[in-house]
Amino acid sequence: MALPPKSFTANYNGKVRALVTPVLISPAFDPKTTNPLPVHKQYNGIWDTGATNTVISRKIVDDLLLKPIGMTLIKHAKGEDMSEVYFVNIVLPNKVGFSQIRVTEGILSGADVLVGMDIITRGDFAVTHKDAKTTFSFRCPGTGHIDFVEEGKPKTQASSGHKVGRNDPCPCGSGKKYKKCCGR
Repeated sequence: MALPPKSFTANYNGKVRALVTPVLISPAFDPKTTNPLPVHKQYNGIWDTGATNTVISRKIVDDLLLKPIGMTLIKHAKGEDMSEVYFVNIVLPNKVGFSQIRVTEGILSGADVLVGMDIITRGDFAVTHKDAKTTFSFRCPGTGHIDFVEEGKPKTQASSGHKVGRNDPCPCGSGKKYKKCCGR
């Protein structure tokens, strides 16, 4: 039996320039064999759909006494560099957690964690803006597809599940009779 998805929603007043949430990080460990469990520390995480992988700051490396597992080539706006790689456990808001995540060290501005596509693509990610409020929601694992184009299409007789009479109001919401609108 599959576990139910875990999710969280963050609400912001106005249009935001960056999606920032708290992120708990600890050195990677196996909860079945590690005793006592390492303590997670909280940092600010910025979500970036343009980043292939998750990045952590030097502050996190030092705070958690992380040991590198290797090096990798990273590409960024100013070119390329070699960077150390670490394994960490990450817990997002509402206990949405990931273990044994491979992260690279990088120079970050405005946050200590950059949540990249390696985490974002493990679930459903949505950002909406209505009534001067931005809402960001994430769930893992993914459970469905969000399609604003399909959502905006008029509801027809077949998709609404009941027969629409010729003189009934059209289900598309136009205010016209079905026979003068989508029923043609």
